[in-house]
Amino acid sequence: MLNNVVTLLVIFFLQGVAWSKSVRVTELKVPSTAIFGESVTLICSYDLGSEELYVVKWYKDDLEFYRYEPKDDNQSVYFPQPGIDIDLSKSGSNVVYLKNVALDSAGTYKCQVSTDAPTYSCVQAVKEMNVVILPMDGPSITGGEGSYDFGDNVTLNCTSAKSKPAAKLSWLVNGKLVEDNDTIDHGVTLVESNLEVTSKTLQLPVTETLLSKGKVAIKCEASFYGRVSMISRDITIIELDGASSCCFSNSLLLIIILIILWPGFR
Repeated sequence: MLNNVVTLLVIFFLQGVAWSKSVRVTELKVPSTAIFGESVTLICSYDLGSEELYVVKWYKDDLEFYRYEPKDDNQSVYFPQPGIDIDLSKSGSNVVYLKNVALDSAGTYKCQVSTDAPTYSCVQAVKEMNVVILPMDGPSITGGEGSYDFGDNVTLNCTSAKSKPAAKLSWLVNGKLVEDNDTIDHGVTLVESNLEVTSKTLQLPVTETLLSKGKVAIKCEASFYGRVSMISRDITIIELDGASSCCFSNSLLLIIILIILWPGFR
C-alpha cells in the first residue's frame, strides 16, 4: 500500500515538473536607471501555456510590495514600503506603475508568477534598478584669467553641479577629448542632502600650435551613465591680432577667456 502511494506521488511530481516547463517569464522590463521624481513602468510578460494564472507578486529587495490575484475580489493589493508609490489605476496583471521615484526606490526587483491547481507552477525573473538625481545646472569653469607667455599653462577648473551620483567630467580642446592622465581629478565631494560634486583641473600649455587658428575652444562636459543626457559649458580662448597687441612686449601673449553658457541639455 505504501509503495503504491509513493509511486503515485512520484508520478504526480514528474507530471507537475513536465507541466511547469510550459510556464515562463518571457520578459521583465525594469529600467536600469530611473530619474529621481519621475515615474516608471515595470512590466512582467509571461507565458502560462495551458495553465491558469493564480497570482503575480512583485518584490523589491525580497519584500513583497504588489500582488495581482485575478480570482480575488480585490485583485490588486499594494503593500507600502519606502521608495514604493504605486498608482493602482495604472497597474494590473503584468504592469506596475511607480510614481515619484525616490532614492529608496533603487534596488532589486522581482516578478514572481504562480499558476493555479493542479500544478501550482512558480517562475520568476529579477532585475536591478538604480536611481539618479540630475543636476539643476551644467558644470562651472573657473580660472584662466590673466596674461601668459608661450610655454605657460592656462589652468582651468571644472566643477559639476550637485547630483546623485556625481557626474563624470571630461575636458575637450577643439573637440578632441583630453585624456584623463593629462588632467587632475579631485575626486568626489559629499555635500548637503547626500548629493555629490566632482571637479577636474586642466592645465593647458600655451603654444603657437595651440593658437594656430587664432582661438581655442575648450569644453567641460558632465555626463551620466545610461540614458541621461550630457551637460556642457564652453569657453573660448581668443588671441588678439598683431595690430591690437603691438603695445605689449613681443614675448607676451594676452589671452582673453570668454565663458559661454550653453543650455543645460543638448
